[in-house]
Amino acid sequence: MKEKIQETGGYRLPRRLQGVQTTLIRQIFEKALPGSINFGLGEPDLQTPEFLRREAARVTLEEHNGYTSHAGLLALREKICTAYPHLNLNPNQVCVTVGSQEAMTAAFLALLDDGDEVLIPNPSFPAYENCVKLAGGVPVFYRLPAEKDFSFDPEEFESKITQKTKAAVVISPSNPTGRILSEQDLQQIAEILKSKGESIYLISDEIYADLYFTSEKPHSASEFYEKTIIVSGLSKSLSMTGWRLGWIASSQTEVVKSALVIHGFLTVCTSTISQKAALLAWTEEAEKAKAEARKIYSERGEFLIELFQKELGVRCTKPEGAFYTMADFRHFGDCLELAERFLQNRVITVPGIAFGSEARGFLRISFCNDYEKIREGVRRMKEVL
Repeated sequence: MKEKIQETGGYRLPRRLQGVQTTLIRQIFEKALPGSINFGLGEPDLQTPEFLRREAARVTLEEHNGYTSHAGLLALREKICTAYPHLNLNPNQVCVTVGSQEAMTAAFLALLDDGDEVLIPNPSFPAYENCVKLAGGVPVFYRLPAEKDFSFDPEEFESKITQKTKAAVVISPSNPTGRILSEQDLQQIAEILKSKGESIYLISDEIYADLYFTSEKPHSASEFYEKTIIVSGLSKSLSMTGWRLGWIASSQTEVVKSALVIHGFLTVCTSTISQKAALLAWTEEAEKAKAEARKIYSERGEFLIELFQKELGVRCTKPEGAFYTMADFRHFGDCLELAERFLQNRVITVPGIAFGSEARGFLRISFCNDYEKIREGVRRMKEVL
């Protein structure tokens, strides 16, 4: 049967765009009423640290800010290399991008041919699926079982690998679950991929790596598997979402070079002002700011989870990082319908189905709110229930 081509008013939708749509997350946000409490927020509510804002202002006023090289400022790439000492990277193995989203997209475009399969967690951030499709690839989902609090399942992961598998995606800490891949998890992933002849690339989304509530920073997948492409940035850890500063880094030099070519045609270079200010992200001030953010989000998360249990009778998963928890509303019915009901009472939540079938019946709840807003949001949800 010939595939139907989408065509409207003479415009013919390219094949690579068919099935690619605005995420359910964005659709929910666009319906929100004025004055809503935002439990769906996927960005920090904390202000960008003052020392970064002052440096950006100084650079704007005092310096010439023309294009940088496509790859980004050499000094910034050198600092990014220091974030992964186990890899002994050189600046040519780093490309500074317009946020980690561009880094992820560039990585897929650099790796995939039509029909190549990419393993994606279920649940996970929906951009992965769409970016794979844009690159001509085929998303294949491996379950992080809800009955195991969305922890990694090595047998499930391995069962999804075929001869067409070109790459696999991991994210730690996770959006949407807040779970961290343990050292054992990462070792198992590496062993599975090595057993397949090491022909598969591992794309490690580490954008939340500095937002952790465990005693130690999470391990990078690149510590265990050589063919790892790291995608990261400063958006979450230093509240720099609008500054659009991310990167792709890897010992796989040729992949980075290919991603750089794509980056050059898409954006030329990342904002020069953002890059110059970001040079301060490796200072003692920055480390203090990250530590303070971890403390704030950890305490808020504990407060919110306790309130959900006490006031709503709803169990939440215990986050190990990021700023999300998955709240189990399965006994209340369809999660999308429930999110719509909460919207009418001016509370934004994100239905779990937005992140994959495994999260059906859950709501992703962000704790990027102060205590007063958290209390008020829970009060409004209780009214609905």
